[in-house]
Parts: sequence; C-alpha cells; structure tokens
Amino acid sequence: MRQAFNVGVVIVLALLLANRAVIRVQAHEAGSLTCAQGSELVKAEALVRGFGERGARSQGENFLSSCLVSGQGQVGDLIAHD
Repeated sequence: MRQAFNVGVVIVLALLLANRAVIRVQAHEAGSLTCAQGSELVKAEALVRGFGERGARSQGENFLSSCLVSGQGQVGDLIAHD
C-alpha cells in the first residue's frame, strides 16, 4: 500500500513538472503575453466596458495575481505566462 502511494506521488510530481515545462515553451511563442501585459489588457478592456478606474484596476490586479500563482492566464484568445 505504501509503495502504491509513493508511486502515485511520483506520478503527480512528474505531471506537474511536465506542465511547467510546457508552459515555459509556450511562453516563448510569438503572440504570447507576460502576466503584466495581460493585466494591463484586462484593465483596458474593463475601462471600455464601462467600469470605473478603481474597478478596472482591481480586475487587472486580480488577473495578475491569478496569472502569477497559476503560471498562466487567458485574455480573450491570448494566453499570458509568467
């Protein structure tokens, strides 16, 4: 039972490392954004939709925080990476 648990942990770690490697490769593709650029884009879109400056800034900061924690975020058709 313990051996099965250890194998499971190793598999999960391998999947997480593979995911991070794929994210790093995608970050260098043309058309990708940084998290900071994505945050500014989210803020600009919120202003266009009628949000006030504070609301738009809050949405941008929320996107930035989420993007930095997860390693990626999506703005429309674009994908932002840390």
